[in-house]
Amino acid sequence: MLKGCMKRARDEEDGAKACVLDEEDFDRIRKDMKEYDQKRETLIKTSRDVQKLSKQAIFSLHRKDFDRARQQLDDAQGIAESLLPTVVAEPTLRQGSYSNALEEFAEAKIFQHYLEEGKLVASTGIKLVKNEEYLGGVLDFCGELNRFAVQRATARAEAEVRSCRDLVEEIMDQYLKFDFRNSQLRRKYDGLKYTLKNMETMLYELSLSKAGGDHLHGGGAAKKTKINDNDYKKGANKKIDDNDDDN
Repeated sequence: MLKGCMKRARDEEDGAKACVLDEEDFDRIRKDMKEYDQKRETLIKTSRDVQKLSKQAIFSLHRKDFDRARQQLDDAQGIAESLLPTVVAEPTLRQGSYSNALEEFAEAKIFQHYLEEGKLVASTGIKLVKNEEYLGGVLDFCGELNRFAVQRATARAEAEVRSCRDLVEEIMDQYLKFDFRNSQLRRKYDGLKYTLKNMETMLYELSLSKAGGDHLHGGGAAKKTKINDNDYKKGANKKIDDNDDDN
């Protein structure tokens, strides 16, 4: 008799627990989180392809292989667009790998446009990229522009180096109007002044070289400058070094 009463009490207690907890709801949550993690893993893996192709395109541009760079950027854009529906459905997935890949893509497109048109492409001229990704891409582009300027300096192309310097100076003037606080953009922006200083140094050394050359024609000794292409070669090759890590 006592056992029967205890069993009924346990059954009633179990029934009460079932009423206060929706197991199906927890099952749904677990399913949603598992699907989210799967989407995230796919996005991270595929975003690496976008980033890798963009880096390869930059390397191709430094080597003046414009057709190859154009194909690499077209491929990168196609992959990025294929991921867009997932990002639209899950906006929190944009931050991280996908956004970083688009920033690299923006950098390559900006560099490509500069080499072809001689000016900075507007943010509206690059598909898929949002404001912060564009701004980050511009700052990274300035690093590539510095490497390009070193290469032109070795060829004594003073006018081209000056054009690079002028653009970086104008970019810095625009970025001074932003308040980046402690963001990643702020850290990148802090390095812009060193890029500008490097270009100023190149122009100064080119002026010394020119003055020395004029003096040499007059019978004096020319003063050698410090300009060489080591920094350019290291900088251009650095963009492709990460490819082994991505494999």
